[in-house]
Amino acid sequence: MPKEQKNIASEGRDFAMLERNLLSHLRLAVLLSLLSSSLLLHARLPTPTDPDSAQTPPSTTGLAIAVIEVIAAAAAIAAGCWEYWQGYADMRAQRGFLRASQIHLAVLSGVGVVVFATCLMLIATDV
Repeated sequence: MPKEQKNIASEGRDFAMLERNLLSHLRLAVLLSLLSSSLLLHARLPTPTDPDSAQTPPSTTGLAIAVIEVIAAAAAIAAGCWEYWQGYADMRAQRGFLRASQIHLAVLSGVGVVVFATCLMLIATDV
């Protein structure tokens, strides 16, 4: 049975903020899984002068990077859920959102490092 709670100050806006943040984490996970899929399928955007440049030869490096991207996508979803439930618990307890979760920051920092390293590796090598 749902419990009715009075809307005090900006709780409705705060709850919408929690949902937007969770959806942003899900969007990041979808983009990471799309990058992983393109690596697994060896698909790239072709250059206008060479239409056959869209296909790349199979490599084990591409498979390793794809697996790392899938793990980063799962970590982004987990961090989003963690932040959502922590914020929801704070809202239910009527605490301010001033305390930041260090676990969320650490996980998303790791995802950021993975994305940056993947970009550098894809620029430097022909994976």
